[in-house]
Amino acid sequence: MRFTRLKSLFAAPSPHLTREEALRIFRRDHFKCYYCGLDGQRDFRNWLILTVDHVHPHAKGGARAMNNVVTACQPCNLIKGKRIFKSAEEARQYVLERREEWRQVFQDQVKAVHRT
Repeated sequence: MRFTRLKSLFAAPSPHLTREEALRIFRRDHFKCYYCGLDGQRDFRNWLILTVDHVHPHAKGGARAMNNVVTACQPCNLIKGKRIFKSAEEARQYVLERREEWRQVFQDQVKAVHRT
């Protein structure tokens, strides 16, 4: 059995958004991360890390419908992952809580480095 055939048995099809579709979503969301509010229009480096996130993951049956996709920065998109939430707001709360946990880890590491 060819690898592509085997892969199709175990993996959901890739969402493959066109550049135009992604830009339409970015414009709708004013180039801001839905989860943390990172402003992609403020700085080119911010713009570079914007992605499109499926609130209900595509890999878990989520649609490519406009009401299921949001602009997300790469860190927030990774934090949310393929988890399923009851609502976009619940996903946002989860991501913000995890970001705050990571901020604390970061601050603890910085303090540890400065103590040595």
